[in-house]
Amino acid sequence: MFDRLHQIANACRMVCQTVRQTAYFYCAILLMAGCSSVKSVVNGDMQAPDPFVWTPEFRSDEQKNSYRIVMKTTKNSITGLVFLKKNGDKWQGTLMNEMMAKVFDFIVTDEKCELLNVISMMDKWYIKKTVAADLFFFIHIDNPDVSFYKNLKRFKQDGKRAVSYKKKQVIAGQDGVIRFINSRRGLQYEWRKMVELDPDKMLL
Repeated sequence: MFDRLHQIANACRMVCQTVRQTAYFYCAILLMAGCSSVKSVVNGDMQAPDPFVWTPEFRSDEQKNSYRIVMKTTKNSITGLVFLKKNGDKWQGTLMNEMMAKVFDFIVTDEKCELLNVISMMDKWYIKKTVAADLFFFIHIDNPDVSFYKNLKRFKQDGKRAVSYKKKQVIAGQDGVIRFINSRRGLQYEWRKMVELDPDKMLL
Protein backbone atom coordinates (compact mmCIF):
# COMPACT_ATOMS: atom_id res chain seq x y z
CA MET A 1 0.00 0.00 0.00
CA PHE A 2 2.80 2.34 0.87
CA ASP A 3 4.40 1.61 -2.48
CA ARG A 4 1.13 2.51 -4.17
CA LEU A 5 0.92 5.81 -2.29
CA HIS A 6 4.54 6.53 -3.11
CA GLN A 7 3.83 5.96 -6.81
CA ILE A 8 0.81 8.26 -6.66
CA ALA A 9 2.86 10.98 -4.90
CA ASN A 10 5.60 10.73 -7.51
CA ALA A 11 3.03 10.95 -10.28
CA CYS A 12 1.53 14.06 -8.67
CA ARG A 13 4.97 15.68 -8.38
CA MET A 14 5.66 14.96 -12.04
CA VAL A 15 2.33 16.47 -13.07
CA CYS A 16 2.98 19.56 -10.95
CA GLN A 17 6.47 19.91 -12.34
CA THR A 18 5.13 19.63 -15.89
CA VAL A 19 2.47 22.24 -15.17
CA ARG A 20 5.07 24.61 -13.70
CA GLN A 21 7.39 24.16 -16.66
CA THR A 22 4.52 24.75 -19.07
CA ALA A 23 3.43 27.83 -17.15
CA TYR A 24 6.98 29.18 -17.13
CA PHE A 25 7.24 28.54 -20.86
CA TYR A 26 4.06 30.44 -21.67
CA CYS A 27 4.96 33.26 -19.29
CA ALA A 28 8.30 33.62 -21.05
CA ILE A 29 6.56 33.71 -24.43
CA LEU A 30 4.10 36.34 -23.19
CA LEU A 31 6.90 38.43 -21.71
CA MET A 32 8.92 38.31 -24.92
CA ALA A 33 5.84 39.17 -26.95
CA GLY A 34 5.08 42.05 -24.62
CA CYS A 35 8.65 43.33 -24.80
CA SER A 36 8.60 43.07 -28.57
CA SER A 37 5.36 45.04 -28.74
CA VAL A 38 6.71 47.77 -26.48
CA LYS A 39 9.95 47.94 -28.42
CA SER A 40 8.18 48.30 -31.75
CA VAL A 41 5.93 51.06 -30.39
CA VAL A 42 8.90 52.94 -28.94
CA ASN A 43 10.83 52.65 -32.19
CA GLY A 44 7.80 53.79 -34.10
CA ASP A 45 7.49 56.90 -31.95
CA MET A 46 11.20 57.66 -31.82
CA GLN A 47 12.20 57.13 -35.44
CA ALA A 48 11.05 60.07 -37.54
CA PRO A 49 10.34 59.43 -41.25
CA ASP A 50 12.66 62.30 -42.18
CA PRO A 51 15.29 62.15 -39.43
CA PHE A 52 17.79 64.68 -40.76
CA VAL A 53 18.18 68.13 -39.25
CA TRP A 54 20.28 69.69 -42.01
CA THR A 55 17.81 69.52 -44.87
CA PRO A 56 18.49 71.59 -48.03
CA GLU A 57 16.10 74.24 -46.70
CA PHE A 58 18.40 74.77 -43.71
CA ARG A 59 21.87 74.32 -45.18
CA SER A 60 23.60 74.17 -48.55
CA ASP A 61 26.89 72.41 -49.18
CA GLU A 62 27.59 74.54 -52.25
CA GLN A 63 26.61 78.09 -51.27
CA LYS A 64 27.24 80.25 -48.25
CA ASN A 65 24.55 80.04 -45.61
CA SER A 66 23.38 82.92 -43.45
CA TYR A 67 21.50 82.68 -40.16
CA ARG A 68 20.23 84.94 -37.46
CA ILE A 69 21.46 83.47 -34.19
CA VAL A 70 20.75 83.97 -30.52
CA MET A 71 23.14 82.44 -27.96
CA LYS A 72 21.70 82.42 -24.45
CA THR A 73 23.29 81.61 -21.12
CA THR A 74 21.88 81.96 -17.62
CA LYS A 75 23.36 85.48 -17.43
CA ASN A 76 23.94 86.82 -20.94
CA SER A 77 22.85 86.53 -24.53
CA ILE A 78 24.46 87.33 -27.86
CA THR A 79 22.36 88.14 -30.89
CA GLY A 80 23.92 88.29 -34.28
CA LEU A 81 24.55 86.63 -37.61
CA VAL A 82 26.33 83.44 -38.61
CA PHE A 83 27.79 82.89 -42.05
CA LEU A 84 28.66 79.31 -42.84
CA LYS A 85 30.39 77.84 -45.88
CA LYS A 86 31.70 74.39 -46.74
CA ASN A 87 35.26 74.47 -48.02
CA GLY A 88 36.45 71.05 -49.14
CA ASP A 89 36.07 68.63 -46.23
CA LYS A 90 35.61 71.31 -43.56
CA TRP A 91 33.10 73.97 -42.59
CA GLN A 92 34.15 77.56 -42.03
CA GLY A 93 32.00 80.06 -40.21
CA THR A 94 31.88 83.49 -38.66
CA LEU A 95 29.68 84.80 -35.86
CA MET A 96 29.06 88.55 -35.92
CA ASN A 97 27.05 90.69 -33.54
CA GLU A 98 24.23 93.02 -34.56
CA MET A 99 26.73 95.83 -35.19
CA MET A 100 28.53 93.52 -37.65
CA ALA A 101 31.54 93.22 -35.35
CA LYS A 102 33.14 89.78 -35.35
CA VAL A 103 32.59 87.65 -32.25
CA PHE A 104 34.66 84.70 -33.45
CA ASP A 105 35.52 82.57 -36.47
CA PHE A 106 35.27 78.81 -36.39
CA ILE A 107 36.47 75.85 -38.43
CA VAL A 108 34.82 72.44 -38.15
CA THR A 109 36.60 69.36 -39.50
CA ASP A 110 35.67 65.70 -39.13
CA GLU A 111 37.70 65.53 -35.92
CA LYS A 112 37.15 68.81 -34.07
CA CYS A 113 35.96 72.42 -34.02
CA GLU A 114 38.38 75.29 -33.45
CA LEU A 115 37.43 78.85 -32.51
CA LEU A 116 39.59 81.69 -33.85
CA ASN A 117 39.72 85.46 -33.32
CA VAL A 118 37.51 85.24 -30.23
CA ILE A 119 36.40 88.49 -28.57
CA SER A 120 37.73 89.10 -25.07
CA MET A 121 34.36 88.49 -23.38
CA MET A 122 34.39 84.89 -24.61
CA ASP A 123 38.14 84.31 -24.74
CA LYS A 124 38.21 81.89 -21.82
CA TRP A 125 39.26 78.28 -22.26
CA TYR A 126 36.13 76.74 -20.72
CA ILE A 127 33.80 78.92 -22.81
CA LYS A 128 35.68 78.17 -26.01
CA LYS A 129 35.79 74.46 -25.20
CA THR A 130 32.03 74.30 -24.62
CA VAL A 131 31.06 76.35 -27.67
CA ALA A 132 33.48 74.43 -29.90
CA ALA A 133 32.06 71.10 -28.71
CA ASP A 134 28.52 72.32 -29.30
CA LEU A 135 29.33 73.55 -32.80
CA PHE A 136 31.03 70.27 -33.65
CA PHE A 137 27.98 68.31 -32.49
CA PHE A 138 25.60 70.68 -34.27
CA ILE A 139 27.41 70.67 -37.61
CA HIS A 140 27.91 66.89 -37.62
CA ILE A 141 24.54 65.82 -36.25
CA ASP A 142 23.64 64.14 -39.56
CA ASN A 143 27.12 62.75 -40.25
CA PRO A 144 27.12 58.94 -39.86
CA ASP A 145 30.93 58.88 -39.58
CA VAL A 146 31.14 60.64 -36.20
CA SER A 147 31.34 58.56 -33.03
CA PHE A 148 28.13 59.79 -31.39
CA TYR A 149 25.90 59.29 -34.44
CA LYS A 150 24.72 55.76 -33.58
CA ASN A 151 23.68 56.90 -30.09
CA LEU A 152 21.41 59.70 -31.28
CA LYS A 153 17.68 59.42 -30.65
CA ARG A 154 15.52 60.90 -33.41
CA PHE A 155 11.83 61.56 -32.98
CA LYS A 156 8.94 63.87 -33.75
CA GLN A 157 8.00 66.60 -31.31
CA ASP A 158 4.92 68.69 -32.12
CA GLY A 159 5.50 68.07 -35.81
CA LYS A 160 9.16 69.09 -35.60
CA ARG A 161 12.21 66.92 -36.12
CA ALA A 162 14.08 66.40 -32.87
CA VAL A 163 17.39 64.78 -32.02
CA SER A 164 18.68 64.12 -28.52
CA TYR A 165 21.98 62.90 -27.11
CA LYS A 166 22.70 62.85 -23.39
CA LYS A 167 22.08 66.45 -22.23
CA LYS A 168 21.85 67.92 -25.73
CA GLN A 169 18.80 68.34 -27.91
CA VAL A 170 18.28 69.81 -31.37
CA ILE A 171 14.81 70.72 -32.65
CA ALA A 172 14.26 71.68 -36.29
CA GLY A 173 10.98 73.27 -37.28
CA GLN A 174 9.37 73.99 -40.61
CA ASP A 175 9.59 77.72 -39.85
CA GLY A 176 13.29 77.86 -40.73
CA VAL A 177 14.41 77.73 -37.10
CA ILE A 178 16.73 75.21 -35.45
CA ARG A 179 17.03 75.25 -31.67
CA PHE A 180 19.95 73.61 -29.90
CA ILE A 181 19.81 73.16 -26.14
CA ASN A 182 22.77 72.12 -24.00
CA SER A 183 21.06 71.63 -20.65
CA ARG A 184 24.24 70.50 -18.92
CA ARG A 185 25.92 73.86 -19.56
CA GLY A 186 22.80 76.01 -19.47
CA LEU A 187 23.25 77.11 -23.09
CA GLN A 188 20.71 77.58 -25.82
CA TYR A 189 21.27 78.44 -29.47
CA GLU A 190 18.62 79.48 -31.94
CA TRP A 191 19.50 79.47 -35.64
CA ARG A 192 17.07 81.05 -38.07
CA LYS A 193 17.78 80.59 -41.76
CA MET A 194 17.92 83.90 -43.61
CA VAL A 195 16.79 84.31 -47.19
CA GLU A 196 16.72 88.09 -47.37
CA LEU A 197 20.51 88.38 -47.43
CA ASP A 198 22.85 87.30 -50.21
CA PRO A 199 25.57 85.55 -48.19
CA ASP A 200 27.87 85.40 -51.24
CA LYS A 201 28.32 89.16 -50.92
CA MET A 202 29.48 88.85 -47.32
CA LEU A 203 33.12 88.32 -46.40
CA LEU A 204 33.85 85.03 -44.70
